[in-house]
Amino acid sequence: MTPLLFLHNLKVVDLNKKETRRGGILINRDRILKIIPEDKIKKFFNLPKIDLQGNFVLPGFTDSHTHLLSIGIERQRIDLSNCRSIKECLEMLRAGEFNEQIWGVNWDESKWKEGRWEGINRKVLDRITKKKPIIMRRVCGHFAICNTFALKSIPKSYRLIDWENGYLYEDSALYLNQIFPPSEEMYEKAIEIGINEALNLGITSIHEITDKTGFGIYQKYQERLKLRVSLYLTNFIEEAINSNLQSNFGNEFLKFSGIKFFMDGSIGARTAAIKRPYRKTNNYGKLLIAESGIIEIIKKAENNSLQLMLHSIGDRATEIVLRAFQKTGLKKNPMRHRLEHIEILTEDQIKKIAQLGLIASMQPNFLQWQSPGGMYEKNLGARYKKMNCFKKLTEYGVRIVFGSDCMPLGPLNGIKLVLNHPNPEVRLSPAEALKFYTQSPHLATFDEREKGAINHNKLADLVVVDKNPLIMENLKKLNIKMVFVGGRIVFKKD
Repeated sequence: MTPLLFLHNLKVVDLNKKETRRGGILINRDRILKIIPEDKIKKFFNLPKIDLQGNFVLPGFTDSHTHLLSIGIERQRIDLSNCRSIKECLEMLRAGEFNEQIWGVNWDESKWKEGRWEGINRKVLDRITKKKPIIMRRVCGHFAICNTFALKSIPKSYRLIDWENGYLYEDSALYLNQIFPPSEEMYEKAIEIGINEALNLGITSIHEITDKTGFGIYQKYQERLKLRVSLYLTNFIEEAINSNLQSNFGNEFLKFSGIKFFMDGSIGARTAAIKRPYRKTNNYGKLLIAESGIIEIIKKAENNSLQLMLHSIGDRATEIVLRAFQKTGLKKNPMRHRLEHIEILTEDQIKKIAQLGLIASMQPNFLQWQSPGGMYEKNLGARYKKMNCFKKLTEYGVRIVFGSDCMPLGPLNGIKLVLNHPNPEVRLSPAEALKFYTQSPHLATFDEREKGAINHNKLADLVVVDKNPLIMENLKKLNIKMVFVGGRIVFKKD
């Protein structure tokens, strides 16, 4: 049986030249052998072939910041994302009283008529039940509310807990799955749920953030992976050093890429570390690692060939990170360390990011909270207008990669938002936005020779769409028709 496959009746999208061209794609096993011009395609009709019916072909999408395993777990819990009031949330939690644990996830108080979470606390949740744990975790993951039963299981060593109200901030909220672990059956289902959801959205590679448990789950089920996974493990640096684990260890479907640390929290939880206080408060957010601590982490990473992924949303946190990199004498960033989110930036900070060669991993879907009157304006005031300044970063030559943080998953959703940024001055073109979801992510994982373009010897990871994605109007109603990973169809729309 021939290892060749010929895709024809298609238009290849060239993001660099900002054009499309008719032709065919010849695939040899899992790689692209060559692009066939339109006038030569008949010579290949004797091969196994697939007619793509005049649709457009792009390199597969990469989501550069996911929690796919967590999403798979959360799909098996009580979804509070569509609740429009505290009452609705409580009713949904009460309906789950037959579960061993009552877990509500993905609530967003900016959608509630009350607009604030302070109407829920430990005592309110106790009215549902005091005999089993109740946990409500916010969509950002950086804040949760629990009842008295659940609160008793939280280790006293965790920081940033309001014991009176049952409010959990940062590590105590982020790592709740370690305190109330999902079952093996839930993890097995989660892998399938998360992967299928991503493939349906045209995603062929992910930069997945998880913990030691998740690392083991991905290793156990790696034969089931239908997309490519680069793993970033939270707070794992000592274990990596002690086991001589270095970035980029693995194979084409599963590899270890780096270590993630949190410098601050989120704007929704009002824990992102900012230079000026949150609106109508004296709260400047939470700085989770001191400058001396992050300097030590950078030195360890550099000395042990480990890439760092540093969560830093607020300008105060980012200022400390940049100063730390400068003090360690970083030049050209050979390990391709990356800053996650960096939503609030000064122009001087953008210049420093460019000078240090740091990668900016940003999430266009966070723009859902950046509209006038939205959550960002409520928490930050007029500062919200200058956030997520994508265009400004490109003007200084900063390397950008786009992801979702699974809030929600979906590159096409992110592209629509970035093209309609509330600040017209920082909007990107369709080609620029598409590049940050297809080409540039592979720089962050040292995979640029393998993925991100429809060229000879690149992996045949492709997404087929029904309209020309270079035309802005088309992006409003673009549909994923088919997805290939390694030359194999992994999704096809009926």
